[in-house]
This record gives sequence, structure tokens and C-alpha cells, in this order.
Amino acid sequence: MCFAIAIVAIFEIQLCMSDISRQSFPKGFVFGTASSSFQYEGAVKEDGRGPSVWDTFSHSHGKISDNSTADVAVDQYHRYEEDIQLMNDIGMDAYRFSISWSRIFPEGSGKINQAGIDHYNKLINALLAKGIQPYVTLYHWDLPQSLEDKYKGWLSPLIIVADIYKQNYKANSLWLYIVPHGIRSTMNYIKQKYGNPLTIITENGMDDPNDPRISITDALKDEKRIRYHSDYLINLLGSIIEDGCNVKGYFVWSLLDNWEWQAGYTSRFGLYFIDYKDNLKRYPKHSAEWFEKILKSTG
Repeated sequence: MCFAIAIVAIFEIQLCMSDISRQSFPKGFVFGTASSSFQYEGAVKEDGRGPSVWDTFSHSHGKISDNSTADVAVDQYHRYEEDIQLMNDIGMDAYRFSISWSRIFPEGSGKINQAGIDHYNKLINALLAKGIQPYVTLYHWDLPQSLEDKYKGWLSPLIIVADIYKQNYKANSLWLYIVPHGIRSTMNYIKQKYGNPLTIITENGMDDPNDPRISITDALKDEKRIRYHSDYLINLLGSIIEDGCNVKGYFVWSLLDNWEWQAGYTSRFGLYFIDYKDNLKRYPKHSAEWFEKILKSTG
């Protein structure tokens, strides 16, 4: 099936899911995957890491939908070399990860935990050894608990109100809606409002429910995720080629199924399936194979 993007009823770009490839995008466009330390690393009490607000919250009864914690998560703290190989297998250029604040500063400030520094140095070096560029997020919600206790967290409240598209564009998550043309509209808004700055989509993805009744074989058949990324990439490409938006990268959320905040392990966003019942084994979904095809295509 082909999708058409019309611009002021004059220009039209038509692409099929099978046609889109790395070569469709400008030279140097970066494809990557994204993660966060708390959702991925586990090892919450290892090598001097201090507790974060999410450790406290997730261990509070009734706060997480499946009563799970991220104490182990997907164990990337120990398995980062394996996961970097998975990125390399499908042709990703970059990896966006966050640094656990409480792994570097267990008390939020003051004395540095050298073991934390050493871990991220090893992670970065391993990425570079495979030709994968690190993109570092300094803060991804995991405020050290000591700073929460001392300062009551961030002093300025952050209130996000989203009440659109609720009827027609629902995904699995209560907060997530699928609106592919929205990415094109957003890129054009940024271009017009802020003078077309260099922009990178640092995460985009959709989830499936973690349904224990579905076999692993069937769970790997995530054609909806393929359609999702295809639709968004086609719209993003239209914003670049037709509209002149200065977009230089697209990061998929996420490389792996992972611990999804209050949803716990009930929600699966990954290109790779995590078997939570069998030593956190990683299996490529059809979407991982699709990305490999488009990223390693030579024509």
C-alpha cells in the first residue's frame, strides 16, 4: 500500500513502505535508537549507585500497574555489549542513552562515584568501537532521592495538558496517539517559529500490550509498528525534502522492550522482544528486520 503526502494540492510525494530507504534521506541523516538509564540499566544497588525518586516510587505499593520495579529492568548495565551488537546488526548510526544522576552522584551532588564514571566510559567506548555515535541525555526523570528529600524536587511545576486526537488516533498506552502527519506539522511549526534550527527527533515509537497469552512467535509479528515508523518517516521526509525543514536525525523508541514507568512491564515499545520469563533473552521483531532492510539498503 502506498501513502501520498500532498502539499498545497500542487506537489505530491508518493512512497511505499518497501521503497523508503536510507538513500531517501539527505546524506548524513542519523538513524538511532533511544533509551533511558532507569528503564534499561537495572543494577540499582550496584557499584555505589544511590536511590532515585523512581526507585522510591516504584517500590511504593500500588503505584505501578503490574507491581513491578526496575531493579533489574532489561539489565543493560551488564549486557550493554550485547545490546550494542544488536544496534550494529540492524545498521543504526547512533544510540541515545541517559546518564543516571544517582550513579554519578549517589547523594545528588558532592562526592563523585568513580564506578559510575567508569561504566559510562566503557559504554561510550563500546559504542564507538562499533561505529555507533553516542548521544547523551543528562536527565531522564530519575532525580536522586536525596535532592527530593532536601529540596522537594524541582521547584517549578511542569504541567502538560493533552486533550486532542483522543477518538481517532489511539495507541495501546493511555497517553499515546498515532498521528503521523503531526510530525510534519510540528517540523514546519519549528521552522516557521524558530528560524529553522537543526532538529533531531530524539525519540518516537509505539507500544503493544504485554499479553501473556500471545506466543513469542506471534509477538514478533509487529507489522503495526512497521507501519507506524514508515508513516512517520514518510511524513518526516516530506518535511525535509518538500518543506525544507532542517531535520537531521530520527531515534526510535526503543531498541528493546523495557520497564515503562507506571506501566511497568505491561507495555512493549521495542524493536527487540524481551523474554521476561527466560533470562531477558532478546529476539528481533519484524520491525527490527524492517529497519535493517532500509538502513542497509544500497539503492
